[in-house]
Amino acid sequence: MFRAFLYRVAPNQLTSLDEKTLFECALHSDTNATSPLCKVDSFLWIDVSAPSASEIEALARRFQLDPQILEDIRSSEGRPKLHDYDAYLYLIFHAIALVLDEDERLDLQQLEIDCLLGPDWILTIHGQPVPQFEDLAKRWVKKPDWMRNGPPQLLYELMDSVLDGYFPVLDSMDEKIDNFEDRLYNSATLEAESGSMSGEIFVLKRALLEIRHIAVPTRDVVNVLLRRDAQEGGRNFAAFQDLYDHASRIVENIDTYREILGGALDAYLAIESNRMNAVMKRFAAYSIILLVPTLIAGVYGMNFGDLPAAHGFWVSISAMVGSIGALGIYFRWRKWL
Repeated sequence: MFRAFLYRVAPNQLTSLDEKTLFECALHSDTNATSPLCKVDSFLWIDVSAPSASEIEALARRFQLDPQILEDIRSSEGRPKLHDYDAYLYLIFHAIALVLDEDERLDLQQLEIDCLLGPDWILTIHGQPVPQFEDLAKRWVKKPDWMRNGPPQLLYELMDSVLDGYFPVLDSMDEKIDNFEDRLYNSATLEAESGSMSGEIFVLKRALLEIRHIAVPTRDVVNVLLRRDAQEGGRNFAAFQDLYDHASRIVENIDTYREILGGALDAYLAIESNRMNAVMKRFAAYSIILLVPTLIAGVYGMNFGDLPAAHGFWVSISAMVGSIGALGIYFRWRKWL
């Protein structure tokens, strides 16, 4: 699905282009264009969702994309990165969302966004619609002069809207961690859920790790954009600095949540170990209590074929009962029973 907007600064006009007009229009950066539609400070945004192979080839011809970029788009590179191809920048970042799987557990979904930034155009390609881009397009239509600073400003808004979507996901994980801690110190709940809580903790730890694997490289990408803008005069330095702060805060929150979750897991394992030790103590106490009467009965049973009262029948019975009672009192006093 194609969606394209042509913004002209001079009349402050934002025009929506269809697919035919998009491939016919000439840009200011086109060397062979006799009458470019994009004058200086005007630019084009093309947003493509779930493109077919023919659409990708058409875009590659229109913007003279490097074959390596086409391979990355087709293969879903996966890791955020930034490459400078002189005529344009190619970068990858990700949108994320949390959904519930069939077992009612949190499942992290990632959506790769391939973005190309030219002098007067910006191209975004993704496998499915991005809600943040939908909202951004609606706001831009209502206020065209919002993007007067050109493609770098639009790039900032695109990445900022995506990174802002990380915080609700992290807030949901924070609530989940708080829930773990509440259940962890509720002995009745812990005993009833001892088998499932550890699995939920590991699922959440894996999700945090997956977010970190894309958040850290994304922060590095923003850092490169920040340094490039500073070298070119710093026109959008404040915007990219804000973007870098967002990315850094995301990474810091992830590290904090992983540390808290690791502590919760350690506490859970310690509580489970203590409960297991208590069970083993109880089993050991019962074993010892039964051992003494068994020993007495075994000694008398091996030495006498017929145990008459004269040989201490009632004495042995009394010793068995007495040992059971004495050991029971002793282990209860030691809180093993």
